[in-house]
Amino acid sequence: MATTIELSLNELQQQLMEALTAGAGIVFFVHSLQAFTMFLPGDKDMYTHEMKSLRKQLRRGTIVDIRAGDDFHINGNTLYPLEVKFDSVDCYVYMLLRQQGNFTDSEYTPYFFSKLDKRDAFLKWLLK
Repeated sequence: MATTIELSLNELQQQLMEALTAGAGIVFFVHSLQAFTMFLPGDKDMYTHEMKSLRKQLRRGTIVDIRAGDDFHINGNTLYPLEVKFDSVDCYVYMLLRQQGNFTDSEYTPYFFSKLDKRDAFLKWLLK
């Protein structure tokens, strides 16, 4: 039997806006929760744990590609996505948010950074 998922662009955008209003430094989609979660500036330990987990997954091959995405604009704010391609995991949420109708967007899970330099520094750290 096929799995059906229900997504609402408005609800996804609202989740991102709530994170931005709270001052999140990074917002990312958690597939098991089917929702975005965020790290605030004081969440250093959790942030460090998640970033190390991504690096381990990249080295093990669970993550098959990682790249800097195009700037993402929402309600006058700019976010800087790190696009993470997990092996055999689609993220239709990202395709919906991009609003381009391109199924290639669903191959990547977004990690939205509020600062370009933080995203780029993290990507560099991941790939070394």
